[in-house]
Amino acid sequence: MRYGIYGSSFDPITYSHLFTAAAVAKRKRLDKVFFIPCSSLRRDKILQTEDHHRLHMLQLALETCKNKKNRFGEPLFEISTVEMNALPGETYTFDTMNHFKNLYPQDEIFFIMGADLLEGISSWGNAEKLVKNNKFIVMAREGYHSDDLIAKDPLLRNNDENFLTMSKGISMGISSSYIRGELRNDGEASFLLPEEVLDYIKEHQLYVSEVR
Repeated sequence: MRYGIYGSSFDPITYSHLFTAAAVAKRKRLDKVFFIPCSSLRRDKILQTEDHHRLHMLQLALETCKNKKNRFGEPLFEISTVEMNALPGETYTFDTMNHFKNLYPQDEIFFIMGADLLEGISSWGNAEKLVKNNKFIVMAREGYHSDDLIAKDPLLRNNDENFLTMSKGISMGISSSYIRGELRNDGEASFLLPEEVLDYIKEHQLYVSEVR
């Protein structure tokens, strides 16, 4: 089995997230993609909604994708709250990957990331062990050249066999921050995220102001 680990704030989940997960699964022959919403305890992110709202929106979105199956007839997408449930200081990507490697010791585990994250990965917690002992699927991002970024970083270039790159056909250009801006300013967010998620946002009056 081949599993993809897709971590994000999902604040909120968008069609871009769903498209990305489906496209990566198809092109890299993954049997399942785990959506990993990050914890509000992370110090490097300012989240706009509470954990339970982000999780519920993610559940609603994945319910609309329940017809997406893997080669075994099982759901292609699944949610894991491993990072939301972690204590402060235990939410590094290194720990998340170890969690899944312990769950599936006989299978291949890939961390799904955007090319923009390559610039800072060497400063992540336990970066050397993370890069040397894990496999990554790197999605193209406008303005970021994966091969150049890997070549620039000694840690990455000496472990470049662990990075699978996707050069074309993956970016939709819909960001959560763009959608939040539309919602705050009475703009048009339809067709950018599942209708069920949009209804939930309106019902709970989420994203009416920006958290700084």
